[in-house]
Amino acid sequence: MSEPLQAHSVNEARYYLKVTPCPACGKGPWEVDEQPSDGGEGAAFNGHCRHCGAKQEFRFRCAKGRGDTGDDEVINPTDEPSTLVDLRQWLSLFYALIEAATREPSRPEARRIGYRAALCLAEALKFYGDDELPPESAFFTETTAEAFREHPEKFARQRLVDMRSKLPSMGTMARQVKRDEKPRRRWWRFWRR
Repeated sequence: MSEPLQAHSVNEARYYLKVTPCPACGKGPWEVDEQPSDGGEGAAFNGHCRHCGAKQEFRFRCAKGRGDTGDDEVINPTDEPSTLVDLRQWLSLFYALIEAATREPSRPEARRIGYRAALCLAEALKFYGDDELPPESAFFTETTAEAFREHPEKFARQRLVDMRSKLPSMGTMARQVKRDEKPRRRWWRFWRR
């Protein structure tokens, strides 16, 4: 059995499954069937390819818990970029989640999906140093590196910063998601005491 992959969190591992192609058909994404174990700092997922149905187990070594943020959605509480999901993959997740949020009829769920999109965009921005373009090392596969070489303007840091500036602050989004999670007390219930 292969060595576990290093992830910052279980959430990062789940995003990895969404962008990793199936070795059998080259498509995907992977759907998690069950999370059979959570041994301290590790996690294992049994999944199947949504396209062809191939099954596989994925094992990850994860950083402990959620860090100090107390946020169930946190992907990576550090400033270091992912070693599992590359820059283009984070951007693909961002665009897919923004699209899903616009189609979601439930406002609280749309806010949760939008927050997840913003977190993915924040992860993409971690690949940049002081330069306007990311280093080649920000792309882990030939497909994603080729996309960068063909359209570097799509990966300009200022473009991503401008997209981020159109969203509410991360703190505001996190507070709204937390507020949506709390059951609302119906004001008329006090009459029944």
